[in-house]
Amino acid sequence: MLYLAMKQLFSKKKQTLLILLGISLGTMLFIAISAIQLGFREYMTNALLNNTAHIIIKGSDNIIEKDTIQERFFGESSFVHWFSPPSGKRDESKLENYQGWVQRLSHDVNVFDFSPRLTITTILRKGPIKTNVSLVGSLPIKQLRISEIKDYIVDGSFEDLSSGGNKIVIGIGVSKDLGVRLGQFLDVITGNNDVTPFKIVGISKFGDDRTDRSLAFAHLSDVQKINKTPGRVTEIGVSLLDINKSEELASLWSMYTKDKVQDWKSASKMFMEMIKMQDFVRYFIMFSILIVAAFGIYNVLSIMINQKQKEIAILRSIGYGPKRILELILYQGVFLGLSGGILGLLMGLGISLLVESIDLGFELGTSNHLFVSYDISIYTTGFVAAILASLIASFIPALSASKMTPIDIIRGRS
Repeated sequence: MLYLAMKQLFSKKKQTLLILLGISLGTMLFIAISAIQLGFREYMTNALLNNTAHIIIKGSDNIIEKDTIQERFFGESSFVHWFSPPSGKRDESKLENYQGWVQRLSHDVNVFDFSPRLTITTILRKGPIKTNVSLVGSLPIKQLRISEIKDYIVDGSFEDLSSGGNKIVIGIGVSKDLGVRLGQFLDVITGNNDVTPFKIVGISKFGDDRTDRSLAFAHLSDVQKINKTPGRVTEIGVSLLDINKSEELASLWSMYTKDKVQDWKSASKMFMEMIKMQDFVRYFIMFSILIVAAFGIYNVLSIMINQKQKEIAILRSIGYGPKRILELILYQGVFLGLSGGILGLLMGLGISLLVESIDLGFELGTSNHLFVSYDISIYTTGFVAAILASLIASFIPALSASKMTPIDIIRGRS
């Protein structure tokens, strides 16, 4: 039956070749588009997680509310008119029980590692030139374990912060603005114009100009010292063994504390919405292309059945039942799907390699090439979609052919 199916299919070589080409091109385009989109997503996710973590634990804001103050000082039933209602924060955000979090995270089997951080707004100065930055104090060894920040260091080493001693890693944008380079000193100005010299031991480049001009790193103890807040930690970045558990664990941990526990997806809602939109566009393109290819398969098989009615009548007359005729046509559809899918996978892989090698002429992050993903799920989805489209498109003409009888065919041809 398979031999007969292939013989019938290749009796119309041009039509068969066009359908194979249609399925292959559809699969290739899906793979190429998906590879670029997922590659860019992976780059953006890694860059995002380098600035955050899988889960962020922050101190509560302690916002002053008018109703709370009024109830506490004047009672529920009193009438008080505020000319200027109390508002704002009671204190800087900080973790209320840092040591408690250390014990919990150290014994949680889902946690890979965690890094305490203190972020302050400060001014960096070199001579008469100044710039504002967010200075992140962390434990460098732990920060390297929960992120890939070392991949974004273009000069010097992030590990050099480990020894402390007023050392700093600045963004490449800060370096250009202040006109400083590795090994030089700059002034860090905080609070009441307190000035502390820091040595530049590294320069980072995240690829985002705003980040590269506004972010710097130092050892946690150095930041606590210049901020005059010894022992203070504003947040803890947590890295999990399984990133997919971030939402579940963040929800669970938030039940035991007043601190703000947020997973990376909740902290980046705009980014997640962009991902959803990309996925919608990607699958819309795939289905559109495969629907066109499916109509091509349907037309070719329908025409072929009409042209092969005499052969089908002969097969029915010598004992081939409806199921066998159905198999005959479905074999052809499966062959088209398999062949077109495999060819499309190879073409998609080739296009992905070609796109990845093209010099864009501008830098995206630390590279001047497009980021391309070779995730196996891309190829699996494209291949399965090609086969399903072929099966669905071939089933209707196959069912029609299986219902033909020799008498119907003779009457129709007479």
